[in-house]
Amino acid sequence: MLDALEMVTLRSGALECVLNPRCGGSIGRLTWHGPTAGGGPVELMRPAAEQRMRDGSAHDMACYPLFPFSNRIAEGRFHFAGRDVALPLNQPPCPHAIHGHGWTSAWQVDRCDAASARLSFRHAAGAWPWSYTAVQTFGLEPDAITVTLDLTNEGDTPMPSGMGLHPHFPKPAGTRVTARLGSVWMNDAAMLPDQRITLPEEWAFTGGAVMDELVLDNCFAGWDGEAFIAWPDRKLGLSVTAEGPYGHLVVYAPMGGDFFCLEPVTHMTDAHNRPEESDSGLLSLAPGERLSTTVRFAIEVL
Repeated sequence: MLDALEMVTLRSGALECVLNPRCGGSIGRLTWHGPTAGGGPVELMRPAAEQRMRDGSAHDMACYPLFPFSNRIAEGRFHFAGRDVALPLNQPPCPHAIHGHGWTSAWQVDRCDAASARLSFRHAAGAWPWSYTAVQTFGLEPDAITVTLDLTNEGDTPMPSGMGLHPHFPKPAGTRVTARLGSVWMNDAAMLPDQRITLPEEWAFTGGAVMDELVLDNCFAGWDGEAFIAWPDRKLGLSVTAEGPYGHLVVYAPMGGDFFCLEPVTHMTDAHNRPEESDSGLLSLAPGERLSTTVRFAIEVL
């Protein structure tokens, strides 16, 4: 085992990835040093500033993991298998519990070599009354990075479970996103889903949507696990392929921001409180059971 406070740099061909285990097991930078229209290296995800790499939070990083749930649980409260659960509200003034535990914790570096690394995090039962282990395995190729996520229930009762990734992508003018999505959840004033609608024309990502003016913080259902980001000014694209029960995609594009997020997630926002939704995506892991998924980001020269 290695020091979790040290950065881990992986390289394969023209692709370089810097991991920040201390800061939520995050990706701090993902940089392409290959040929581009403008010449010079390209940041494939919004990079963390050097100072923030040392003293920032996962919010400042390029990408962080979501364990054992994604997005918000209303007021941090839910009922599961006869048990009432009350979680700390971990991002005040947000009135909900958000994104689980892994992103605010230091991760252990179990192993690493030139182009791969394995990070792990163990959560002991507490307010979240199940012990579990989360693992991320990173593998670089000359033109792609694969992130395998594993979640194992180490408690003695079934555990409500989910996972995902929270990558931030740069948004130069003309950035286009293509994805096949079925519907979208509209949010109430507390940023919780309250109505599912068919995709409005401006959010019809199937034909490709230019991100310049879009403002979003919504969970899309019926995702087929594939998306594509095109940066026309760089003549470069990035495909996103998620394998496993990834039926949902959260799209976050803040007003005036120079970045956006495409978050592959296994369940809808506040799924723990939506038992009536047959496709909420929330899973139940039996004691000792493991859930494993993979997300691959691959570079394409346009």
